[in-house]
Amino acid sequence: MKRIILLLAACAIAGYSFGQKKPKINQAEKARSEGNLGEAKEIIDAAIEHEKTKDDGKTWYYRGLIYASLDTTTNPQYQNLAQDPLKIAMESFAKADELNKGNSDYYISDANGLPLLKSQQLQTLWGHYLNKGVENYQAQKTNDAVKFFTKTQYVMPEDTTGFIYAGLAAQSGKDFKTAAENYYKLINDLDYHSPDIYNSLIYIEGTVNENPEKALGLIRQAKKQFPENLDFAKAEINALIQLDKVDEAKNELEAAIAKEPDNSNLYFTLGVMQEELGNKGEAKEAYKKAVDLDPKNFNATFNLAVINYNEAVELIKKKNNLGITAADLKKAKDMQVEINEKLKAALPYWEKILELEPQNRTALESLQYSYSQLKMNEKALEVTEKLEALDDEG
Repeated sequence: MKRIILLLAACAIAGYSFGQKKPKINQAEKARSEGNLGEAKEIIDAAIEHEKTKDDGKTWYYRGLIYASLDTTTNPQYQNLAQDPLKIAMESFAKADELNKGNSDYYISDANGLPLLKSQQLQTLWGHYLNKGVENYQAQKTNDAVKFFTKTQYVMPEDTTGFIYAGLAAQSGKDFKTAAENYYKLINDLDYHSPDIYNSLIYIEGTVNENPEKALGLIRQAKKQFPENLDFAKAEINALIQLDKVDEAKNELEAAIAKEPDNSNLYFTLGVMQEELGNKGEAKEAYKKAVDLDPKNFNATFNLAVINYNEAVELIKKKNNLGITAADLKKAKDMQVEINEKLKAALPYWEKILELEPQNRTALESLQYSYSQLKMNEKALEVTEKLEALDDEG
C-alpha cells in the first residue's frame, strides 16, 4: 500500500512538472505585435514566474513592451486588463536593464526586418504621451494634458520637457498645487533654471498661497541664478517693502555698496528702491552715481531718462488742463519753461540709450517729441527718418 502511495505521489509530481511548460516569450511578443494583447499578457505574466524564463532579461523587456501597449491601446477590450500598466512597463524595463549586465541594447525587428532598439521604442513612447498632452492642452482639456505630460516623466524622468509642460498645463487649469510640484522638481532636482519658471513659482507662493516670505526666498534664489536679470532685483525690493522690511533692504544694499563701492549695478538697485518708495530725488542721485561709475549702464541711463521725461509729461498734462484766462495763459507760459527744462534734462540720457541701442524705439520716439518741442528741428528730422526706417523693416 505504501508503495502505491509513493508511486501516485511521484506521478503527481511528474504531472505537475509536465504541466508547467516553459512559456514562449517570443510568442508573447508576436501576439503583442499582432494586437492580441490579452494573449500577450497571459504568456508574459506566466514567463516572469517560470523558473527557466524569470531571470531572462528579454522576458522583462517584452513585458515592458506589452504593458506599455496596454497603456496606449485604444481597444476597449484591453484597456482594463492591468492597473497602472505604464508603471509596470517601466519597472519591467528597469528589471530588463538590471539583468542585461552590460550587453547590447534590447531590440525587436520592424516590418522591414530592421532592428528597433529599446531606447528608440522608449523615445517613441515618450513622444506618444507628449503629443497626446499637447492635443489635450490645445483642446483646453488641461487635466488630461497634465495626465499625459506626467506620463512622459515616467518614461524619461531626467528630461525636463514633461515637467515644464505639465506645470504650464496645470497652471493654465488653475491647479496650482500640481504646477508648483512640477516647477520645484525642475529647479531642485533637475537643475533646470528659467526666469519664467521662477516667476510662476513666485506668483503661486506669493499670490495664490499668500506666502510672501516663501516668495521672497524664491526671488533671492532667482537673483543668484540670473544676476543680470534686474526684474528680480526689483521684485526683491517690492517684496521687502510689502513685508515692511524696507530697513532690511536698505541695510543690505548699504552693506553691499560698502564692500563694492564701484559696483554700478548696486547703485542702480538702490535707485530702484528709492523710486519704489516714492523718493524720486534720491532715486535720481543713485542712478546718476550708477551712470558715473559705468556710462554703459543701460538700465540706470534708461531710468534717468524716464524719470525726467515723465516729470515733463506730468507738467504737460497739468498745462493742458488750464483754462484760457490771462492768469492761466501766464501760468501755461511759465510751465512751458519748466517743461522744456525737464525735456532737456532727459535728452542726454535718451541720446546715450540710442548710442547703446541704435534701434531702441522708446528712445527714438521720446527724442522725436523732445526735439520737436525744443525746436531742434534738424535732430527731430533725423530721428523721424530712423523711425520710418524701422517701420519699413518691421
